[in-house]
Amino acid sequence: MDVVAGEDGPREAKKAGSGNRCGHDPSSPRFFDPPEKHKDRPLILRKLAEKIRAYFDDPRLTIPSLDLANGKDRQQRSERREACLAVLGCMIHFLDLVTLRVGIPAQGGFGGLTVPYLAELSGLGVRRTERAIGDLVKAGLVTVCPLCQRKDDLTYKGYAAIRTVSAAVFALFGLGRWLPHERDKAAARLKKKRRKQEAAELAKVRLALGSLANKTGQPGMPGLPDHGGASAPNPPKADGPKGALEYLAAIKSMLNGKDPPL
Repeated sequence: MDVVAGEDGPREAKKAGSGNRCGHDPSSPRFFDPPEKHKDRPLILRKLAEKIRAYFDDPRLTIPSLDLANGKDRQQRSERREACLAVLGCMIHFLDLVTLRVGIPAQGGFGGLTVPYLAELSGLGVRRTERAIGDLVKAGLVTVCPLCQRKDDLTYKGYAAIRTVSAAVFALFGLGRWLPHERDKAAARLKKKRRKQEAAELAKVRLALGSLANKTGQPGMPGLPDHGGASAPNPPKADGPKGALEYLAAIKSMLNGKDPPL
């Protein structure tokens, strides 16, 4: 402990800080660290996340547009650089290579990340995260597309915005020629995954209809192959709309775990 002389006797000396209240240490910047339980991302994304860190030590040479995003000629403050890199690193980790959108694949779509969630993942406060996103947008590194749904004439329901990382970011760090190859590979992986999901859903429907046929005597869905690959027999023609509705109601009831109507 350092001690200095004071008017009221010896006292503990205060350590010099960086002049900010966000816990930033210019000599030890905090970058984004992927959650431990997450699988490794594609190599090109890990390479990019590593290369962008060069911006902290040499902003004007590395990403000039980001260094000048605040509209001033002086160098961007170190705590601001730290925040921009933490948020950009987080976006890269959650980047979909096929579309270059930031988010998490969801059933039937793609979900963006909310600002509070981005802040939590990046280890920043919400306001600091918002400023960092604003800088990234001004620099042309990221685009933001807000999403909302109209509920009535006066109100809207907002959703997490879809953010897209520019392909120019990859080119900026010498990864531009590699990117198309990796995007093609990612598209092939996605197509294969969808085929597996479709096959699984088809199997569920086949089993459900088979169970229904055993309970009601109704044959399976026309054109739906059985386990041997042959087409199931056509169901008997219903006498008007009522018969068709009863057939669909039986399927729905069975899928919900209820006994089908007789």
